[in-house]
Amino acid sequence: MAILPTQLGRVSNLLRTSTAHQQISQVQRRLLAVQNELTTGRRLNVASDDPGDAAIVQQLQKTLEQREAFLTNLQRAKNHLSVADSTMGDLSDLLQRAQEIASANVGSDVTPDQRQAAATVIESLYGEALTLANRQFEGVYLFGGDRSTEPPFVSTGGGVRFNGSENVLQNAFDEGTDLPFMVNGAAVFGALSTRVQGDVDLSPSLTASTRLSDLRGATGDGVRRGTITLSNGAQTATIDLSTADTVGDVVDAINAAGVGNITASVGASGINLAAGAGDDITVVDAAGGTAADDLGIVRPAGAGAGVGLSGAAVAPRVTALTPLAALRGGAGIDQASGLRITNGSTTVNVDLSSAATVEDLLNAINGSGANLRAEINAAGNGINILNPVQGTRMSVAENGGTTAADLGVRSFDAATLLSDFNDGRGVRRVDGTDFRVTRTDGTTFDVDVPATATTVQDVLNAINTASGGVGVTASVASVGNGITLTDTAGGAGTLTVTPLNFSDAVADLGLTTLSGGAVINGADAAPVSASGVFANLARLREALVGNDQAGITRASEGLADDYARTARIRGETGARVQGLESRQGRIEDQDVETKKLLSELADVDLTEAIARFQTLQTALQASLQTSASVMNLSLLDFLG
Repeated sequence: MAILPTQLGRVSNLLRTSTAHQQISQVQRRLLAVQNELTTGRRLNVASDDPGDAAIVQQLQKTLEQREAFLTNLQRAKNHLSVADSTMGDLSDLLQRAQEIASANVGSDVTPDQRQAAATVIESLYGEALTLANRQFEGVYLFGGDRSTEPPFVSTGGGVRFNGSENVLQNAFDEGTDLPFMVNGAAVFGALSTRVQGDVDLSPSLTASTRLSDLRGATGDGVRRGTITLSNGAQTATIDLSTADTVGDVVDAINAAGVGNITASVGASGINLAAGAGDDITVVDAAGGTAADDLGIVRPAGAGAGVGLSGAAVAPRVTALTPLAALRGGAGIDQASGLRITNGSTTVNVDLSSAATVEDLLNAINGSGANLRAEINAAGNGINILNPVQGTRMSVAENGGTTAADLGVRSFDAATLLSDFNDGRGVRRVDGTDFRVTRTDGTTFDVDVPATATTVQDVLNAINTASGGVGVTASVASVGNGITLTDTAGGAGTLTVTPLNFSDAVADLGLTTLSGGAVINGADAAPVSASGVFANLARLREALVGNDQAGITRASEGLADDYARTARIRGETGARVQGLESRQGRIEDQDVETKKLLSELADVDLTEAIARFQTLQTALQASLQTSASVMNLSLLDFLG
């Protein structure tokens, strides 16, 4: 290291002074920088120390901060899931205790009083289960989903209503990785397992205003916009459908291309292409595209001159804005009659006379006060009605028309299985005649419910066949749900149904209702019974109070299913916790490597810095001494 430049004899004092000052200042600056490094332990204290490395350090620090946020999220998620796991463990223990009580109360040696006492214990377990369902962690309800600020399970209408959400909250645990950190409470407690699934395809009619995004498409994968190539054999056009929004936009784009005399139009279920006399139509997708395929108008090889193309069905989805008049391919539904819905002790008539869209229909059902949830199904071709209240029985019936049947949501009709009657007990019959029907004119006929009967229609057929078509007709109720017997004999007596041969068929079919005249409106023996933890605990409690051994057994079987479901979800939760721990370990390992690199760039090498400090200190001292000596020389010192 040079201390001072070589002394020149023939220079001015000002130059010598300036040179010495500059050299001393440079050494002092470098010495100050080393002192700062030794004091702070960092090589980069400001960006100007090394702009290139400083930029890298800044990016590494940003990465570390981001990972720190990920690690915080992971730890909180682990804590949340661990509490949920512990809660499900408590629930499993509770369900086991309930099953043990059920098992202990089945047998002829158990008295009604003992079962009554056991019912009190089950009532206590019911309350404990409700407390577990509403357990919180850090102010968030464990099983509330994305409605986690309000209790997800609330006692109402004789049961427990699920007010939470099946959509669980998610968080970022890595770059581009968002994962749920909650457990679906509806799945754990079986809250939404009871539903009437629409069995009618409500797909609306296709119109020019139907949005492409509302189509399931000819392949079932929706409509992916792109470019198609249309040809009539002599003329070819490339048609860009990437900006098309509706079916009408597609039709207009094809017609605007002016390929021969080919014209597009909206058909009943798809897009049709009409051909002129000389047009041999072919339609293909541009390379990599699927628009023509999704729209159902692909024809890679011509079918001959003048042959049109009838597009495949593109299956419009049911959306909230779909007009009710467009449902069922434009047939619509009966809106004048409406629905009769019963949930527990609540029965309401849902008026749809002023409804215009599917959203109006859903709002009418959801706002009816029956504690139900109506929604468009996942396939987008029907609606489902869910009962979020465990411990109640639900039925969806007609109110004198065909509304429920049109929507496919009637819970009792001719196709209802007898095995679904009476909470799954079915219809108990005997070999031989099961009951006798007495007409209003006093004549009678006996009915044998055949062993081969599996549906309500089979029972109706058996009754109508036994009556010989005279005097009494059996049918499904036009208002409400159940089997209706109508007497047309015109007698002065009362239509009655009497069990025979100790058969339980009359009671199981709901025909114990007194007519008081010529019509028996049977009860709904096949309501949709809610399942789940609270429903099965309530059934067990009721069976114990009613001294019903068969009911105790059925409730115990339901609780066994609840236990198995809880154990499965708990196992899945444990696996998720392990996955989070593994991810946390990987991020921590990455942090170690990143911090090592950051240290190499930003931290000072103390050994090397101390050596530089000592060297610079020596250089500064030498420069000062040399400058002092040189500055005292003058021209006279060189003369002699």
